[in-house]
Amino acid sequence: MSRCILFSGGPLSDCDRVRFEVEPGDFVIACDAGCKTAAQFDVRPDLAVGDFDSLDGPVPEGIPVHKVPAEKDDTDTMLGLRIGLERGFREFLLVGGFGGRLDHTVANLQALGWLCRQGASGQIVSNRNRAWAVRCGTLTLPQLDGWHLSVFAWDGPCHGVTFEGLQYPLRDAKMIPSLPVGVSNEFIAESARITVVDGTLLVIASEE
Repeated sequence: MSRCILFSGGPLSDCDRVRFEVEPGDFVIACDAGCKTAAQFDVRPDLAVGDFDSLDGPVPEGIPVHKVPAEKDDTDTMLGLRIGLERGFREFLLVGGFGGRLDHTVANLQALGWLCRQGASGQIVSNRNRAWAVRCGTLTLPQLDGWHLSVFAWDGPCHGVTFEGLQYPLRDAKMIPSLPVGVSNEFIAESARITVVDGTLLVIASEE
């Protein structure tokens, strides 16, 4: 199925070298100041969402707007994810989700785990970092030359954790959120496989 692409309001300098293609059938959501991020990539959103307290200027003319009060439970990005799910999308790409306020970065990382619980998947991309989550399954990633790969237990203990195609393998291990033992692994094969039998893992690739 096509993707839902979300633009968030992280610093443009953190994602201006990201490369991706908007394919026919993809649905693009600009989350508040993500309107500026979308413009940076010369992408016209299908929808703009948020309270628009951080957008410096109006939403570009002709773009449908879903506006909500500033006092709300969800971040603007989380609101965009919910709308994407309601529209039937199960694959999400987030651009502009890193590099700004630390609390929003953590919220976006948590949202990856939340997507897994909804039967969906997501990826956050920036110039030097990428993030995924995998729950009770396997994540396969192509080799990234010059990048480290780190794996964390995310929302509780993780059982049956196995790393393949990495310099430091694991086999049927247990990982817990309070002990970061999976930091700075390295690719040694054309692809890496990260498996967890029970639990949710956060996987982060960081450029050297």
